[in-house]
Amino acid sequence: MKPSRLLFIPAVILSIFLTACSDDPETPRAETEYVTDAGTGGDITGFYVLNEGNMGANKCTLDYFDYASKTYTRNIYAEKNPDQPMELGDSGYDIAVYNNRLYIVVTGSKKVEVLDAATARRIGQVTVDMPRNAVFYGDYMYVSNFKGGEGSNGSVVKVKLDDLSIVGTCPVGMGPEGMVIADGRLYVANSSDYVNYDNRISVIDLSTFTVTATIQGGTNMRCIKLDSFGNMWVTSQGDYFNISPSLIMFRKTGGEYIKSKEYDYACSGLTFSDNTIYFYTTTYDPEGKSTNKYYKAGINADGFSETPVPYLSDSNAGNITLAYGIFAQPSDGTIFITDAKNYVSSGQINCFDKSGNLLWKATTGDIPGHIAFIRK
Repeated sequence: MKPSRLLFIPAVILSIFLTACSDDPETPRAETEYVTDAGTGGDITGFYVLNEGNMGANKCTLDYFDYASKTYTRNIYAEKNPDQPMELGDSGYDIAVYNNRLYIVVTGSKKVEVLDAATARRIGQVTVDMPRNAVFYGDYMYVSNFKGGEGSNGSVVKVKLDDLSIVGTCPVGMGPEGMVIADGRLYVANSSDYVNYDNRISVIDLSTFTVTATIQGGTNMRCIKLDSFGNMWVTSQGDYFNISPSLIMFRKTGGEYIKSKEYDYACSGLTFSDNTIYFYTTTYDPEGKSTNKYYKAGINADGFSETPVPYLSDSNAGNITLAYGIFAQPSDGTIFITDAKNYVSSGQINCFDKSGNLLWKATTGDIPGHIAFIRK
């Protein structure tokens, strides 16, 4: 499946077309940037980038990169959906493609927006109090809801995809964030209620949609991913004072995940490609200034098969102001690192090869944080 080429009209033609069709200064305009050295993309035709925008600013936007035309187009949602007065909404938090639809989690606007993945035209939405992440299994979408549980806990909402109706709610721990599905079970990383910190992964049996177990993990967990060996990797943010952040690996033993290794890295984001983990850490000085470092390491069924080494050169790392996400292109293995810059203006997406050489970069919307790839 390939997104409509109508989304990616060359900049000059686009300008003439829009000027001729409307004198309304409020008509949304997409902006196109051409890039070189992008390669063919392999089995990937392109990808969407979700820009979070500052909380409360209603500046969440959607970009698209097309491998065939080598164009990076900003703010395509506004152009393709001019009938939506608030555009995409406030605070985009997750994005995914499933069965030819694009699902966008917009936390501040309390919704999951549903688009046609080929055209970026709006289909509908699901209302959720404070959605964070979305995963899919069969005919259903599961959305972690930071609120909506018992007491200070959150929940997971089950959505029927054919009519976008909510058909179930399962209470979990405090501040549920990232989720993965393995062997008919949904694993939910719990974080905090802003005051207290959770250290449990909730395990939901999807056949009954109930929590059947909890796994002791790290304090204040956010990102959770599976590697090619079936291991589960989780980022633990700690409590920002006495408990240090870490990267934790859970190994499946006897059908259950057991905490196996805990690595002393303040990991903020990670991705996998060809049995290699790529990740970055974030540390802060006493004045609150952040520093990112970038690593890669081989992995096997036991965790790291080698000591992590720097992934980016000092010069390439120095060109990234504030890393906000890291993603491996599933076909050609290139690595994308998004840069939020100063949080209040345009960010940047950077594409690197496996050795950390910069291939290309492009300007994004505000706070680029999430990518969804489109397969042929």
